[in-house]
Amino acid sequence: MIFGDRTLILNNNLRKIKISVFEIIKLSRFFINTAVRTAFVTLKLSLILPILTFGVFISVILKIVLFFSNKWLYIKINTKYVLRPVLRILLFVIGVKVTRPKDIAISNAVIVSNHWGYLDSLLLMAFFPGMVISNVDVKQMPFVGKIMKMMGFVFVNRQNNNSIPVIIEKSTEIINNTDLSIAFFPEGGTGDGFKLRRFKSSFFELAFTAKKNVIPVVIRIKTINKEAPNQDNINQVVFHNSQENILKHLLKLLQLKSIEISFAVLQQISYYEIHSKYLSRKIICEIAEKEISDFIDKN
Repeated sequence: MIFGDRTLILNNNLRKIKISVFEIIKLSRFFINTAVRTAFVTLKLSLILPILTFGVFISVILKIVLFFSNKWLYIKINTKYVLRPVLRILLFVIGVKVTRPKDIAISNAVIVSNHWGYLDSLLLMAFFPGMVISNVDVKQMPFVGKIMKMMGFVFVNRQNNNSIPVIIEKSTEIINNTDLSIAFFPEGGTGDGFKLRRFKSSFFELAFTAKKNVIPVVIRIKTINKEAPNQDNINQVVFHNSQENILKHLLKLLQLKSIEISFAVLQQISYYEIHSKYLSRKIICEIAEKEISDFIDKN
């Protein structure tokens, strides 16, 4: 009986030792994984910050050099030859791989796209010579907002409909005084990365004021760390500015090893068609929404 009790006590002690060893291994893995992720993010930040600093420095120097020239010349040169290459390098450092058509030739147009975060804005500016109408929240960010304002960005306050005519006027000036495009997101906010939200027609007025073609574009997340997007990993890429701090989200994004993104350029709605068929901005909005929605559903 005593021998049996001792055996039982010994077995219990061994079981406790096994649990302790398991917990130690589990805890060790956690610390190792955390250290690796921290080092990975630190490495990316050590590359991103100098790239951004260099881009801002060149933009400021260009602004000084072209101070007495036409302001549209600065916006055109800075957007094409400073902003675009800097954004392409940043996307590469972040780990974004882009699949796109090889024969893209879009310039001086109104571009509309689905929207799921700040990466889609960077992609549009990196691969199309143009600017994106940005949310006023970005303008209010320390340092970043002032730099973007200096570069000629247009900001919209979606809570104030009275600001829309001013934005349309400023955007029209950019399109008509440069050969750049203006892009905007007619969903009026970020989606979940899977489904398309209903389009708002306000900014389609640009087709009339600028007299330019409207080009629908679809930007899709193909893989995240080589896995298909799902409810667990999608929020590391998709950013909802009303729910999360952008800096915290950026740190989560930088932990990802790779993000594969594709974009497709759909059939344009020509200004000739808009003018000759007397298409209203609501009809143009419906056509663009249907094109993008159909493409997403079929692909």
